[in-house]
Amino acid sequence: MKFSFFSEHKLATTIVAVALCVGGLAIAYKYARPGVPTEVVMSTGAPGGAYESYAKRYVAALAEEGIKLTLKPSQGATENLARLLNEQSNVDLAFVQNGLIEREKTDDGSLESMGSFFHEPVFVFYRPQSFKQPLQSFGELSGKRVAIGAEGSGTRVLALSLLALHQLKPDGSDRFIAKGGESAAAALRAGEIDAAVFVGNVTSPLLQALFRDAQLRVADLALAETYARRLPQLSLVTLPAGLVDVAALLPSQAIRTVATTSSLVARDDLHPAVSFLLMRAAKRIHSGGDALSKVNEFPSFAFAQDFPPSADAERLLKDGTPFLYRYLPFKLANFVSRAAVFLIPLLALLLPLTDWIPKLIAMRVKGKLFKHYKAMKQIDESVRGATQISALNDAARQLDELDAEVGRLSVPTNYSNDQFGIRDHMDLVRVRIERKRDALSASA
Repeated sequence: MKFSFFSEHKLATTIVAVALCVGGLAIAYKYARPGVPTEVVMSTGAPGGAYESYAKRYVAALAEEGIKLTLKPSQGATENLARLLNEQSNVDLAFVQNGLIEREKTDDGSLESMGSFFHEPVFVFYRPQSFKQPLQSFGELSGKRVAIGAEGSGTRVLALSLLALHQLKPDGSDRFIAKGGESAAAALRAGEIDAAVFVGNVTSPLLQALFRDAQLRVADLALAETYARRLPQLSLVTLPAGLVDVAALLPSQAIRTVATTSSLVARDDLHPAVSFLLMRAAKRIHSGGDALSKVNEFPSFAFAQDFPPSADAERLLKDGTPFLYRYLPFKLANFVSRAAVFLIPLLALLLPLTDWIPKLIAMRVKGKLFKHYKAMKQIDESVRGATQISALNDAARQLDELDAEVGRLSVPTNYSNDQFGIRDHMDLVRVRIERKRDALSASA
């Protein structure tokens, strides 16, 4: 199949444009974030604890959009953090108590905070017969058998920090026992220990049961404000009388204590679409307020954070739901936003091409027309110098062939005048050929 000049030109420029676009897409694909993962792994906490309870609600929220959230039980916040710092654990996110670590020693820059999600108050439950007077400080735990949380738990780290303010620390004896949760509660009820430290929400079944146990008391910490000032991750909180059970008046008096906050910490390569789903779920789960927090107090970046804030989470908390996600289903909105990553380089290439292509066409058309004009001028010069009728006949034949070739050219409409101009000049050369032929015939 034979192409005209113009169709050949269009094919060439199209090939160039397509090649540039494909190259741009390849670069965009290389550096664009991958698609939304189908599975995310979360390290939770001890079975039956607050972390696991909250995590199960996130499982349901992500499942609505086709993402499986796999939960991995742990001893608590310390083990959660260790898993996040270990890439081989394949854990993507976890709840971590703020103030749990010395950041400069353990943070390799690969973790980000998605904000504080809830308060975690400290409660010390004790057997009243083990103390001469009501327990009011961690210093009064000296010499007592105390469960301070299991190894790997945030409870243990926090309890040790509070004990250290009174110059108390584990010394190899059985005074401070590595037990937490249900195990610590059982030991306390059985009289195996004198007191136990718990960190968690008052609504948890474990703490509800401890508050209702007539054999136990909860410490009203007279030094709570001092603890909060000495440990920046803590804040002073007061549990009003009757908050656990108004009818039974539990607790029977206001309880002063301290609380830390727990943040959802994620690896910095967590897909932004997953961040969006988590933050959307977080607002639904944590913004309603509870015994110690106001409505819309959480999620928040207002509390001290051990890790730099996630830009995605910060933007979602500040600006709310992105435009596309307000009006489109999640999967469609994510597809459109991901497609934009590829469309931008395409537009960056196509917009300049809209300016280059006409210029390239103009150069090619003018070049082709000039080539034919130059050939016509050579024929004209040969006519002017011809001394034989045979030479004029050859020139006339060449001119006819050139005229036919020019007539077959397919050029844009705005170059038609140039095409016709060449053919008009050919007519003038034909007139010159006829006149010179007549002159040579007359002189013969």
